[in-house]
Amino acid sequence: MDEKPILSIVVPVYNEEDNVRPLFEKIKTVCEAIGVAYEVLFVDDGSRDKTFTVLSELSEQAPQLAVIRFQKNAGQTAAMAAGFEFARGQRIISMDGDLQNDPSDIPKLLEKLDEGYDLVCGWRKERQDKFLTRRVPSIVANWIIGKVTGVPIHDNGCSLKAYRASVIKQVSLYGEMHRFIPAMSTVAGARIAEIVVTHHPRRFGKSKYGLGRVWRVMLDIIAFKFIISVFTSRPKSQKPKRLSQRLSDVLFNPKQKAFRVAAMLSLPFFISGRILFGSANIVVVSCFSLAVALLGLGWLAEHQIQQAKQQLPELGKFARFFIFRCKRRPVRLFGPIGVMLLILGGILLIPQVGSLSSKVLSIAASDLSSIFLTTGILVFCFGLFGELIAFANAKRVKDYTVETFLNF
Repeated sequence: MDEKPILSIVVPVYNEEDNVRPLFEKIKTVCEAIGVAYEVLFVDDGSRDKTFTVLSELSEQAPQLAVIRFQKNAGQTAAMAAGFEFARGQRIISMDGDLQNDPSDIPKLLEKLDEGYDLVCGWRKERQDKFLTRRVPSIVANWIIGKVTGVPIHDNGCSLKAYRASVIKQVSLYGEMHRFIPAMSTVAGARIAEIVVTHHPRRFGKSKYGLGRVWRVMLDIIAFKFIISVFTSRPKSQKPKRLSQRLSDVLFNPKQKAFRVAAMLSLPFFISGRILFGSANIVVVSCFSLAVALLGLGWLAEHQIQQAKQQLPELGKFARFFIFRCKRRPVRLFGPIGVMLLILGGILLIPQVGSLSSKVLSIAASDLSSIFLTTGILVFCFGLFGELIAFANAKRVKDYTVETFLNF
């Protein structure tokens, strides 16, 4: 690929051996019809079938096709992040590798981008997926994401999007945050549009997603709201900043401290422990301990953020714990544990309101419920602070390890 392309098309694939060849042929036909210098970047996310073999054969025949192969499966977001990093075009298209996105929509996306937008999202209005397991969860998730982020996109999960490279390259992607690209780009001051695109039924292979994704999306929404909406809030009169500038304010401006958030979280527990449960000593102790623990977590998070350097070995032990042992998704690990403890605590509160419950049972339930509730909140907040640390180091600590480059 000697000629620098104007258009880069990023295609993450995982076990798509039957789809990559016909998909590339369709992309090639569309791009040649447009008459623009282009490159197609297939990111093989650790496929276990013959996907890489097929891509290797194609790369020998087509100089405009490049392949990035991961050592192991790292997820769609990591694959997209790698594609964006190595894309050379001024405009970038992302799409799925399962032939459900139609390459014939690429010209429409580029036309809309040329109207002055920085990001154009595809909307699968006539989605060809199972209603209960795919479409209904998607509708609910998109509605919640729109309400939480304030960016009312119909189809955040649609991979078919067009970007200006100058915008998407400054967005920090990690974990499974690819569905929040529109909201994250808005934080950076990007102009966003949406157009209806074609969606085909899957012909080969099987979907890599299930109902379990709904739970992951809910946790991601909480983490995203915590990181972006709280820590990067600004007065309405202030001009939009680049995302890198806003993160710099969050991480290095002493006036915006994670410690203050921890203090605000801990104060209600400290006060309510005495006012609401003055007669139950164990509850008072639990609430006080939670308040102190939250303050300590805030201090640790703030310390690591302030000490963040430009080299990976200089990360502190606290940051390394979250980034490596929790696979850089602390909320994913701690979220379910915290929620489970909160549910158990809520269940144990039921005997306290029942008129037939005994005094002994009520006291025991009160003690246990307070322990579960406070521990659940603590564990979940522990994950949120870890999420902040992972986000702060997303650009320096990759979610993926590249094994092979072809045609670079």
